[in-house]
Amino acid sequence: MFVITQHQPANSDEFLQQVQTMAEQLSKEPGFIRLSVTRSVDEPNNWKIVQEWEQIGDARRAVNSSKNRMIVWPVLSQAQNEVTFYETLVDYKDGKSFTFESGLSQS
Repeated sequence: MFVITQHQPANSDEFLQQVQTMAEQLSKEPGFIRLSVTRSVDEPNNWKIVQEWEQIGDARRAVNSSKNRMIVWPVLSQAQNEVTFYETLVDYKDGKSFTFESGLSQS
């Protein structure tokens, strides 16, 4: 599953340093897979942080952990107010398609 946040940092260098510190801390948490920082080529002030986790609970526990809060929240508090948690339902790689069952409750 993915946690995707959009940012418009005032200072790119400071933002990248904060994200790197956050990534180093989160990478120690159970379920962490990777973190990527991307920037729009069309609107260079628009950035996204894409975190990949094994399960939504892993991400939520890591982000809300008291030991991580002082490192994580300075970055995530700058995120735009939008949906951030996404589950993978279809993955296509190397000519093969993989489907996954949704973790959401089916009504």
